[in-house]
Amino acid sequence: MADKLTQNLSEATSVNKTADRVPIYSAASPTELSYITPDNLVPDASDTVKGKVELATTAETTTGTDATIAVTPDGLHDMTSLAGAAWFLDEDTMSSDSATKVPSQQSVKAYGDRALNTTLTRIPLYAPQGFLINGKISVTDAAGITVAIKTLAGTDPSATDPVYVRIGDTVRTISAALSVAKADGTNWMNAGSAELATKEIDYFVYLGYNATDGVVIGFSRIVANSYGEFSATTTNEKYCAISTITNAASTDYYEVVGRFAATLSAGAGYTWSVPTYTAINLIQRPIYETRLLDWVPTTTASVGNFTTTTLNYAKYKVSSSAIKIDLQVTGTTSGTPQNIRASVPFTSARDSFGSGYTSDTAAIASELIITGATVYSYLYTFGNYSAGVSRVLRCSAEFEI
Repeated sequence: MADKLTQNLSEATSVNKTADRVPIYSAASPTELSYITPDNLVPDASDTVKGKVELATTAETTTGTDATIAVTPDGLHDMTSLAGAAWFLDEDTMSSDSATKVPSQQSVKAYGDRALNTTLTRIPLYAPQGFLINGKISVTDAAGITVAIKTLAGTDPSATDPVYVRIGDTVRTISAALSVAKADGTNWMNAGSAELATKEIDYFVYLGYNATDGVVIGFSRIVANSYGEFSATTTNEKYCAISTITNAASTDYYEVVGRFAATLSAGAGYTWSVPTYTAINLIQRPIYETRLLDWVPTTTASVGNFTTTTLNYAKYKVSSSAIKIDLQVTGTTSGTPQNIRASVPFTSARDSFGSGYTSDTAAIASELIITGATVYSYLYTFGNYSAGVSRVLRCSAEFEI
């Protein structure tokens, strides 16, 4: 149709938009006045002129820089990025404080996480001392025992996934791996003694703090509140196994954050073992008493021997700074002692006195004295026991440790 004057476009099988012509006539005369090409029948649209438009592809919609093409609802729906959009912000700090732009999901999360972390580190928690947020105790045994603080997800704390703990009246942040390990081969805390070896013991887990070392972790058989209450001797019953004590001071706060059970074997091996942990033997909160535990007393006498024939029961429970014991042991005396004796799981802070039950030739009341790590049983008459079998030492007592 090129070079042909097109008067009726409906007659054309194809139209050359640039070469074909559409005539323009005057209303008063059939004479052609001018013409336009088909491509110019409808002008290009602009922000001030109605006309024809080109539809943007999804990629062009996402790029968002072409000012001459139109966006469809489907193109908006399929956009893969808002980067560069004037109404969109990817700003983790929200520092522009815009009232007219929308933030990205990543920005909202980053800002929220930062705000939470700032709040937790600046404002003391209204919770008990030793209270953990996003933290739990982990205890493992591999040629020794390792006690660690993990996140609730079971990973080491990090800057992006920290653990918080209230030590004293300050919330401290744990943002790196924190653990303490004690190898087999040492009579740690006297837990491998004749009284306690192979017996499950409850250990209190501590988090402490000093300005140089930061937050430290430890575990001990006793309940304490500060570093100065622990012994630095590894085999002492009041020893606390701590991750670092290089800069520790006696007044440093130490908070109980939980409790776990473990066993140390007897002899030179002193091998650690741990049970399958449950809600009973692994406590993930501040706690200040043990379960009711067992020990094996060593029996002696002031004269001759008091040899155990039957250990009826030997139970103890540590509660704060005191211990309660409940003991009955039957044995044979080889002489005529003034008292028969049994060792106890902890050393008494001072001499303690009480009454109990004993048996010589017959059942009789007894006077008890607990001094050091031994309970002494006297006949209430303060006479001597006779030599023989079925001599009984029975006591129920509580004393400070």
